[in-house]
This record gives sequence, C-alpha cells and structure tokens, in this order.
Amino acid sequence: MVYIRVVVVEFDKGYHVGWRELRRIIDHTTILRALIYVAYLTNAIKCIEVLSKGGLEASALLPTVSDSEEQLRLLAPFPKIPCLGKAGRVRGLFVTLSTLGKVLNYIARCGMNGGVPVAQEVIAGDEIMVKCAEVKKEVLVLKKVKGIACMDKECDKVTPRFPEELFSIVSEYRNRIDRLTGATDVFEVYRIKPFTHLWLAFRGSEEAVECGIRCLEVLQRLGIGGLRSRGWGRFRVVTNAKVSSEDREVLERLSGWLQGYNYLLGLMPPGDWVDIEHTYATREVIMGLAGPSNNEYRLPIIYTMDIGSIVYAKTPPLPQTFLLDGGRAILLFNPVTIQCRVAL
Repeated sequence: MVYIRVVVVEFDKGYHVGWRELRRIIDHTTILRALIYVAYLTNAIKCIEVLSKGGLEASALLPTVSDSEEQLRLLAPFPKIPCLGKAGRVRGLFVTLSTLGKVLNYIARCGMNGGVPVAQEVIAGDEIMVKCAEVKKEVLVLKKVKGIACMDKECDKVTPRFPEELFSIVSEYRNRIDRLTGATDVFEVYRIKPFTHLWLAFRGSEEAVECGIRCLEVLQRLGIGGLRSRGWGRFRVVTNAKVSSEDREVLERLSGWLQGYNYLLGLMPPGDWVDIEHTYATREVIMGLAGPSNNEYRLPIIYTMDIGSIVYAKTPPLPQTFLLDGGRAILLFNPVTIQCRVAL
C-alpha cells in the first residue's frame, strides 16, 4: 500500500541553497540527501537502506497561503507549458493544488485530442487563459491575483491573505581577519527568506514515509543547505497546521507516475522513457561544489527537467541514482508527481 504525507515547516532565519546563484525553491534532491545524511548520523540502518534505494518519493519545499477559513492552501509553480507573450509573467506564478488539478485535466484532454496547451496573459483583465492550440475547444480562464493564479470562489478565499511576495533575498555583512596583515576583510553573504510556511510531501510505503518523518524531525535541528553555523537552514515542523482538504485530495488521488502526462514536483533527468514530442519542460542544471567546507567535492553536470514541467512518460521511470565523491555521497532523483488525468 502506498502512503502519502504532507508536512508543513517554518524556517527561523531562511536558508542558503544553490551554487553561485541562490535557489528560491529547495528541491527534493537536496532534501533526500539531507535525510540520508541524518539516517547515517543516527545509525538508522533500515532507513539508510530504504532511502538510499529510492523507497521514498519527495517533493520540493513549496510555499503555502492561508485562506479565509484559516486553512493552508498548498501552492505549486504554474505548469511549464508554451506561452504567448512574456513567458516570465506566467511561469513566475503559483497555483493551488486544487486549481492545478483542473489545469492538468485540461492539458490531458488537449493532448488526447492532438492539440498543444498554451497559456496567455490577458493584461487588461488580470486573467490567464489556457488554450488548446490546433484544436477548437473551450478556453480555461484563471484569475491572476498578485503572484497566484486561481479559479472560481477560491480566489475570494486566498486573495486577502496572499503576501506581496513569497520569497526575499536577504544580505548580511560579515568580516574576517587577514592572517598576513591583520586587517579586517568585509564580505557579504545572501540567504532566501520565505514569507510563508512551506510544504513538503512524502510518498512511499508506510516504513519509507515514517523514515522520512523521523529523519526530518532530526534535520530541523541541524538545518539544511549552506552556512548552517550562522543559524541558517534551521526550521521547525508545524504539527498543528490545517491543510485544505481539496489540495490534500489532489495529492492522494493523483500522485504517482502515470503512463502519459505527469507534472513534476521535483527535478528529474530526462531519459529514453520520455516522449520528447509531447513533453513541456524547462531545463535546470545541477553542477558545482557540494559537501562540508572541510571535505568538498565536485558535482557532475546534470541536465534536468525543472519543477512544474509537464512530462509525457512512455513508461513510468525508476528512481535515478548518482554516486558522488568515490561513492561516499549519493544524489537521488525520485520526485513526487501529479498525474495529468482526464476526470471521469
């Protein structure tokens, strides 16, 4: 039996994740690596085996917004389908999972009829239209409010609570002493500060999900990402969070790989299992240095499909594993996905 668990977290000061350029969204690969590290640190032998073999699927850490009923609505990036006009205005948006489910249903129906889903911003009306190019079909209309796209009465519930921005880059000045001259050297460091709670989904067997939860409870005290000695990356698991039943239902009903269209909630490298012609994805590159400052190692250059991509799977893929630093570290791709399935 497959279990799925939604966890809500709150960061104390923010986090520093990324190489050369900060990433606002912490991907599931970073989370899974951190959980495996904690499993080794606590000598949880069974969890080491389960996590290292890809027994646990995870999503990226994504923002939330409170609605008028004091429920948390789970947000995800707008699907990376083709855009008419300025793509950045659409692809920078977030949608709730309940709205996302309706958009993915439209994309699946469009693809089944031989069309191409296209998004277009209507600037005058603050709307986002999703059309099915090459096929005469009804148009899906979403309302754009600040940085979120929503539908129907849902907009009225989340609009008053939506912040001006979800993430902010915060800089701090530090200094160090030059050992040769004794002079102070001032430098600047940066972190990402989220303005909302973040959510994370685990999916797998009951044992795998429990391992993920237990390791996450330890990880909240250690922190995630870089510059943890400065208190960055530490968070707390919010146990009393009330998640919207509509958003939770989307995960429970539609999560998992499907032969056909799938929406990524984490990075994933392409392969022979991908039907390129019917896939709509943007590229993200993993590269640079990783590991602690006293034992850094270089990552291979890995091209992946970004979070929010629509991937047409000819066959559901297996977790992909990369051994790093002579086998002493692991990079695991095993994202939670949402199926683009036509509603019955």
